[in-house]
Amino acid sequence: MKNKKHNQIIQVSETHIIIRFHTNETLNVPINELTFHPKVNDIVEVYQNQNHVVVCPLPQNNKLWILISSITLLLLTIIGSTFLFFRHPDRNIETVDSHSSQQISSTTSSSSASSSSSSSTSTTSSSSNEDTIIDTTAEELRDMENDGRLKTGQLYRFTAELTRQKFWEAYVGHFKALNTYHTIWVKASNAPMTGVQVQIKKSMIEGWQEGATVTFTVKIMEDSEKFQFWVATDATLITTPTEEKHTENTTQEIDTQAILKGNFSSIAGTWRNEKGNWVTFDNNGLTSGTKIEGIYLSNENTLHLSLRGEGAGASMGIYPPGTSIPMKRFENNQMVSIEDPTDKSKTRIIITQTHPSDEKAVYYKID
Repeated sequence: MKNKKHNQIIQVSETHIIIRFHTNETLNVPINELTFHPKVNDIVEVYQNQNHVVVCPLPQNNKLWILISSITLLLLTIIGSTFLFFRHPDRNIETVDSHSSQQISSTTSSSSASSSSSSSTSTTSSSSNEDTIIDTTAEELRDMENDGRLKTGQLYRFTAELTRQKFWEAYVGHFKALNTYHTIWVKASNAPMTGVQVQIKKSMIEGWQEGATVTFTVKIMEDSEKFQFWVATDATLITTPTEEKHTENTTQEIDTQAILKGNFSSIAGTWRNEKGNWVTFDNNGLTSGTKIEGIYLSNENTLHLSLRGEGAGASMGIYPPGTSIPMKRFENNQMVSIEDPTDKSKTRIIITQTHPSDEKAVYYKID
């Protein structure tokens, strides 16, 4: 607060007074804010900061109490405002971590049942949270995200199968709220190649394996660019990978040596890609009439077939589980390698005359 002395009242109206400072600057003050009856030519002292102005006549013996009262009133006003400011923090600030802690605390209290009062509190908290959760599926969430219906801040619950475990990693990006999270992948039928991402605390996925089924509760968060994230606040492991699924995967393993000798029984069946194209093998080869002119095994343990159709040739690559397709595409007028986005848990087929660059052209066995 600044103290400016020897300031003179130069004008008095019914509603305002005008004070001229010793610097010749003027100040317009509402008359109803004064604690004394002002007169033109009165010498006054002015105390002001950004929010308050106190005007007092020059202290005299019979008016000293006015100055003291005014200063006391100003100090009480400032102290009261400061107290109210710290008593009312922003109640709208929320974090996913605090929500997760509340759910974990509620679950622990309910399961331990250490006392009737703590159990009652836990049940009430759980019921309150249940009212805000929308049950859905991974597919429906992805559709809502694509068409703009996904609500930021809303809680959704769905069950999905874990996938693409080799691509699970710590979150990397500019959204600081997720700096302590991991990015994992779960299956969705409307994203058959890659699945969909879930952001989750690393401590919550200890011991998880690809193929297991998990029920997630996710909160939709968005960054400054309005990009939405599925952030897990709760996750319950439902099943571990079953023997049936293991058998399904092993049936897709191919007999490389048999194929080199002309026996295609290990890949017999129909194969289809996302573009709607399909090829069919029987025990002796392709059923479409396309000729297989040669077969060789690469150093990466992948089979390559030279094909001859109606006046055109092509190459077919057969990639067993665990292998990567060497994807490339043109960027800035040059061919560059890109990460293989296909499902490496399955055998895949690609037919091309150049380096593959479109994951939708990859064939998967459908029967």
